[in-house]
Amino acid sequence: MKMKIEITRIVLFFLLFTLLIGCENPSEYEHTPLLVVNGELVAGHSIDSIFVTWSTDISNKYNTEEQQVRGADVRINGLQLREYEYSPGVYYYPDPSYRVITGETYYLEITIGDYRVTSETRVPESFQMIPANVADGDTVRYVPGTSFFSEAFFTLTWPGYTDSQIFRIVSLAKEATAENFIEDDRNEAKIFKGEVEDRLNPTIWWVGDDYARINWMYFNWTGWHDVIVSAVDSNYYDYRNGVLFGEQSVGQNFNSTIGGGYGLFYSSASDTIRIYLVE
Repeated sequence: MKMKIEITRIVLFFLLFTLLIGCENPSEYEHTPLLVVNGELVAGHSIDSIFVTWSTDISNKYNTEEQQVRGADVRINGLQLREYEYSPGVYYYPDPSYRVITGETYYLEITIGDYRVTSETRVPESFQMIPANVADGDTVRYVPGTSFFSEAFFTLTWPGYTDSQIFRIVSLAKEATAENFIEDDRNEAKIFKGEVEDRLNPTIWWVGDDYARINWMYFNWTGWHDVIVSAVDSNYYDYRNGVLFGEQSVGQNFNSTIGGGYGLFYSSASDTIRIYLVE
């Protein structure tokens, strides 16, 4: 009996010791700021809006002005970008005639003081989507649905295109005001679109197939819309792999596209159809 009591005491002591160790304050660490880059090159467009900021300690409050990186040397394929006068930390290429080309590779290099980051992206090849049950400029009637699988107003396909693993679908209303807002406070709408005050323009969805069924989920306003399908490069796919639908992949590395820093530098090629939505 004595031996049993002693063993119990030893076990309890070990558990208490382990608990005390676990409750000790973690060792102090010093945050080392690194450059954070966010930028997209769009085929057929100029080089615009490359955002450069400083990382911050997760325990500190983020201060937008303090984190902006002013006066950095930002180059893409050797072309020196210029900083917007009234938007510190945002860089663009000043030649308005310059266009990003599909199939080309673009190398990014940013330096400021002793800090340097690099990245590269290959722009996906161009493609043309095939619309079914709609043509460019058509009027489309909005019919409220109940889920992602509700009846499609029309379908967009791009069969045989293999230069992207994931596609971004953007529905951009030309005007988004209280006058043309689609009032829908049903529970189904709140579940799939969020609360009324949280509904945004544009709406953005992602697909991994060679088609998109465009239904009620894509629209919060009536009137003219650009529905834009974008093939995005492998940088975006790798960066977001596993978290596009709220899932976290084991070993996910959000920093894999920027050498020496954080963020995302990627490219896209797009096709657009324009429709007029009515209720």
